[in-house]
This record gives sequence, C-alpha cells and structure tokens, in this order.
Amino acid sequence: MSHLERSSNIKEVYGQRALVSIIPGLIGVAIGAAFIAYHSIFIGLGYVLVFGGIAAIVYGSIQLGHMRKIPSFPVKCPFCGHKNDFTEQPFSDVRCDSCQRMVPISAGRILNISQVRCGYCNHLNYYNEKSTGLICENCNRIVPIAAEAGVQAKATFDHYTVHDDDRPYDLVLSDVGGAHNEDLVTALQQMLALNRNQVKDMFTELPVVLLTGIPKKKAELLKAQIEIHHGKADMRLS
Repeated sequence: MSHLERSSNIKEVYGQRALVSIIPGLIGVAIGAAFIAYHSIFIGLGYVLVFGGIAAIVYGSIQLGHMRKIPSFPVKCPFCGHKNDFTEQPFSDVRCDSCQRMVPISAGRILNISQVRCGYCNHLNYYNEKSTGLICENCNRIVPIAAEAGVQAKATFDHYTVHDDDRPYDLVLSDVGGAHNEDLVTALQQMLALNRNQVKDMFTELPVVLLTGIPKKKAELLKAQIEIHHGKADMRLS
C-alpha cells in the first residue's frame, strides 16, 4: 500500500497558501482603490494593485476550493479517542497523532482494545486480537498471550496470574566496587555468617559464588543489598 497522507496536513498547506494570498490581495485592492478614487499621482500603481490583488484573491479562493475537495477517512484512536484523518482508507496499523500509539487495523477495520494489568507490577497495558505477545510498558516483563490453532491470537489474561519461580538460583559476586569497600564487607559478613578475613579473601577470587540453590526471591533480595553497597552480583540458575 502507498504511503498514507494525513488530510489535516494537506489541508494545512492549502490553507496557508490561501491565507497568504487572500489577505495581501484584499489589502492591495483596498489601497489600489484608494489611489484610483482620489486621482492621486499613484493612480497607475493603484490599477496594478487592484488587478494584482484580485488575482491573489482568486488564487487563494482556488486553494480553498482544493482544500475542501481533499478526501477524509477518519480513524478514531481507541486509546485516546483522537480523530485522525487520512486521504485514503488505511488497511494496516497507523500511528495516532495525539498519543503516538499504533492504532491496530485489520482489513480496514479498527480493532477493539482490551486492557490488562501486569501481574508483576500492576501496570495497565493494552492488547488487541492481533497481539501474539506483550511486554509490560513499565517493568518490561513478558506477559503471556496464547493463540488457538487456526484462529487469530486471543489473550489469556483472564486466567493470567503471577506464578512464583521455584527454581534454585546461585548468587555470584562479580564486583566489589573497590578493594576497600568496608560497607560491603560488613554486609557480606552478616549475609554469609563469615568473619572479616574470609570476606576479604573472597574479594581476591572474583567472580565467586556466595550462595547456591537459593529461591529466586531471596537471591533478588540479597543481590539488591549488595548493589546498595556498590557491589555487583549476578543470579544464575543452579
């Protein structure tokens, strides 16, 4: 399909042409008529201004006529309700001028939009019947969408719940933020029940496994504590 043009953009061009022609034309006719009426020494210029002004007004009127003839195919954005006008009927997705979201279109039909909250962060996301996958706009986690064989993709959000990841993880210390990071030493002492020298020894053996076979939530919590003290840790499946 050829590139779609927005009716509003083309109308704006014709409208500007009409404006810069008609207004100066009216001014020219008025000044020229004044010169002619008072039989001033500029009577010749007056006739030039009158005829030039009339020509400008005619040109501007023609531009207004073109503007009125521009076809308009409205596409109402299902997200924000903004009406987008195109010079031809769109048969594929188009971008809304107002909210900048892609309006889903299939065979010229605007698809209905449904909403779903992310099971991880509770952020409101949108999907439609063409959606085969969805990434949360807030936390970037994948929200699953399943498609039935032979049927267009349908969302399974009604049954979507957050499932705990019960796989075991290893927590690996990869950076300590400097050899004299005393805050991190203290935090690791408490975390691992080790003495100060044992923690210092680990600093010289990076990367080093701190804990193995721990739940994901515990690994995330400990990883966050390490990063608070300017260290860096990675989570790996055991």
